[in-house]
Amino acid sequence: MITKKVIESIYKQYRKKPASPYDLEIGLLFSTAMDKHCINIDGDNIMIESIGTSSPFHKIGLDRIHAIVDFDRVVAIVLPASIVFLHKDSPAVNIHIKMEKPSLIERIRYKFTKDE
Repeated sequence: MITKKVIESIYKQYRKKPASPYDLEIGLLFSTAMDKHCINIDGDNIMIESIGTSSPFHKIGLDRIHAIVDFDRVVAIVLPASIVFLHKDSPAVNIHIKMEKPSLIERIRYKFTKDE
């Protein structure tokens, strides 16, 4: 099960992208469990047909991917500020978007504007 702690550890572990896209575990995306997603590589992009064409996650540049991680029920594509979870047993997709924490200045501003 993918919990909040697991997601945080994924972001920490894969902060930097690999030296080359060839270092990614791209083979995980083409295993028999992933047939439901119809994944193709078009030049320097991965196209995920189970995600709508209007979504920014339908076509992902290989140079933006930090890691591809295998879990029991999903394969995760780790990006700088998001993770795409592709389910192995269905065409379902979940996307986690990393929320930036407010800076000190933003917290102070919020404190003063909240009281007005």
